[in-house]
Amino acid sequence: SLFEMQEGQKELDLRNLDYAELLGRPLISIDKEPIRQMVRGKRVLITGAGGSIGSEICRQIMRFSPRLLLIFDIYENCAYELETELCQLYGRGCQIEVLIGSIRDKARLDEVFETYRPEIVFHAAAHKHVPLMEISPAEAIKNNVFGTRNLLMSASEHGVKRYVSLSTDKAVNPTNVMGATKRITEMLMQQFSRRTQMRCMAV
Repeated sequence: SLFEMQEGQKELDLRNLDYAELLGRPLISIDKEPIRQMVRGKRVLITGAGGSIGSEICRQIMRFSPRLLLIFDIYENCAYELETELCQLYGRGCQIEVLIGSIRDKARLDEVFETYRPEIVFHAAAHKHVPLMEISPAEAIKNNVFGTRNLLMSASEHGVKRYVSLSTDKAVNPTNVMGATKRITEMLMQQFSRRTQMRCMAV
């Protein structure tokens, strides 16, 4: 088993570990072809792209050959490191553009949409730290709620076809500031989904 060690062995050898055994449930197989068809040859914008979730979305999106990957983040160091990593994986000629900016700045968003015309948006930019948002609720609202509203407005005004918002389980019957802001963003997205041509979804 995982916790059994051979006699005389000082360290546990994890190289041959089957991670599926740790899940406690069957593995889920994802049909990648619909994702490939959605992304291939498209201009894709990821907000909060330098963060833990946003950067992983970028890594996954690059596997499906987008026409252009737009890395949008307020923190230049994280965005630059991600660009460097992706260029090492896919070559210097890979179609990536790093754009520094904040979702709080509608004018900057409009500039990005007008210049690059993304067709798909993955929205991962948010304040997510629950205890810190309890201390600074106004910042959570400005960033998560009004920033998302800016993004939805700019995306819908510039012909974005598909908008995917990264939400949280804490948005269900929220009991904290962060969860409440994310619930409001889901409600905003539902309104834009009904009133615009964008296909909107939250995950």
